[in-house]
Amino acid sequence: MGSTLGAAVVGGVVGSMAGSALAGGLSSDKEATAAKQAEATAAEKEAQDLQQKADAAKAKADAARAAVK
Repeated sequence: MGSTLGAAVVGGVVGSMAGSALAGGLSSDKEATAAKQAEATAAEKEAQDLQQKADAAKAKADAARAAVK
């Protein structure tokens, strides 16, 4: 559920950024490309953070299983 909430928040921010860009009118393709690259970078960062959390949770589960044996 946490990742779903995180995705919803990111989606809202991205949608807001896109709406602002449309309302303000980007002055060039370079600005549009830069905005898309920033969006992609933020998404990659979030994916890395989520992967680290998943890896930590897996390690914790593995340790718990090892302690039971």
